[in-house]
Amino acid sequence: MSVLIGIDLGVRKIALAVFIENSLAVTHAYESNAKDRDVQLMQLGHYALDVVQLHAADSVWTEDVLMGNNRKYSLALAETKGAVLGSLSHLRPACDIRTVNVKAWKKEVVGNGNAGKEQVSNYIVATHPAYAAVCDGDQDRIDATCVALYGLRITSRVRELRLAE
Repeated sequence: MSVLIGIDLGVRKIALAVFIENSLAVTHAYESNAKDRDVQLMQLGHYALDVVQLHAADSVWTEDVLMGNNRKYSLALAETKGAVLGSLSHLRPACDIRTVNVKAWKKEVVGNGNAGKEQVSNYIVATHPAYAAVCDGDQDRIDATCVALYGLRITSRVRELRLAE
């Protein structure tokens, strides 16, 4: 059974979309309310690891950090990314762990690398209404679903290339 998970990062929260056999099965979200940043990061990393282990994922695709005008926000996201990747690193080599540029997954999945939240949400509602229901209107879960869809497309292409050898 093939399990692929997409992860959307926030400063104090993460969302995960779990695809089993190429179909969205469930989404998860967690927000740390801890006061101290180090505790927040530990909790976020542990939550990601727990979900990935719970579903015995073969592959995890995490949204990368886009360095924007708000450097403080970008650096906080980079800390979250580091906490998540550090926790997941214990699963290698059994689990393939990848990062994907925000503009890359938006271009591949939605068709516009600069798509805003509304456009991404509208895409899921229009093209995958069942997935939209699983996300329950939560933008972070929708983004995690799109990151996972990107991962599915890339892994599918890789399989096709291997068949051609």
